[in-house]
Amino acid sequence: MAQTGHLKILILETRKLSYGSSGVFLALIRDILKGHGEDVTHCIINDPEADSLLLESFTGKSFDAVIDINSILPLAECDNGSRYLDGINAPFINIIADHPMHVHRYLEVKLKRYYVICLDAHHKEYIDRYYTHIRKTVAIPFGGIKNLTDGKNSGWYSYSQFKERKYHILFPATYTPPSYYRQVMEETNIIYIKQAEEIMQGIMEGDQSPVHELYRNITSWKEERFANRMYKARYIDRYIRDCLRDMAVTALLEEGYKIDVAGARWEMYNGRYKDRLVIHGEKPYTDIPALMADSQVVLNVQPLFTEAPHDRVFNAMVNGTAVLTGTCSYIEENYKENMLVFGTGDITESIKNMAGILNSTEKLYKMASSLSKASENETWDNRCARIISFIKEILNVL
Repeated sequence: MAQTGHLKILILETRKLSYGSSGVFLALIRDILKGHGEDVTHCIINDPEADSLLLESFTGKSFDAVIDINSILPLAECDNGSRYLDGINAPFINIIADHPMHVHRYLEVKLKRYYVICLDAHHKEYIDRYYTHIRKTVAIPFGGIKNLTDGKNSGWYSYSQFKERKYHILFPATYTPPSYYRQVMEETNIIYIKQAEEIMQGIMEGDQSPVHELYRNITSWKEERFANRMYKARYIDRYIRDCLRDMAVTALLEEGYKIDVAGARWEMYNGRYKDRLVIHGEKPYTDIPALMADSQVVLNVQPLFTEAPHDRVFNAMVNGTAVLTGTCSYIEENYKENMLVFGTGDITESIKNMAGILNSTEKLYKMASSLSKASENETWDNRCARIISFIKEILNVL
């Protein structure tokens, strides 16, 4: 492997995550790494079996890293039963875009050279604890993507521009009625309902432990089977996320705010003030920066990540938008004074207390401006520099 000079990187894209986001992220990684002078090959694998000839063309070849997001490739096998990824002379880096419990089947595969980039420091600790065959793990959150469609490349927006933005509060996210995953849990294992209610109660009382710690506190699952049990109970996580998302949106609507939502299934929201929702439908991830750049506030409801923010936060920052968000330690340590942060204990009360800022364009602009100036540290350029460092660190110990 070329440990001196330019890195030789192979990107094998196997998943189409929400709204095409994974393809956008991998294309950014490709382009930025190429901009650094690295040698990058990017291939899309729609089906490992159907594209087996393409995969086989890489076996026996050497790269400094093979990269994918939420990859299904760890399960892909050659005709002789060996793993495709073991046939490529390179470390495999799986970028995990969610809590590791949701990709357990792919993480538990014992590849020869398996590495992980995850989003949250607690996810790193979880992987290090339960997937000991993975050689090294690092936490690097996703970066912000700036809207460039209007030609405004400076990252700075004037007050007059901000005041004329079309949307007051934008929430780019999927909606799933909490009742859906409640039904899934009932059909899967009725005990999950009780566990979900216990965990939800802890969260509402202000417990900010990682979700796997909340599970551990209410179960007697044995350590050696814990990750597998978490995977089976993953719908609890989905259910609680949807409950919190529903609660935050409902609280804002009840306070009289109109919310522009971009994502699937919002027509299924049936709250009392559903007429205050402006539904834009599903949008490809590439359209989200432009929507944010025309919004004064972006709403973010954290997906039970207690250390790192969702990429909605960083996208909002780079597009000069104020942020209304649930909390996590990264926000608490870096941006608490410059964001509207609500607690999960009483979302309705928190939002009521924010009226003085949410209803003031000048105050929102001041917050958005400070976040825009700070966003240079939260871009994909910054994240890719860290990815390059991680690859070089791997190569030094191989």
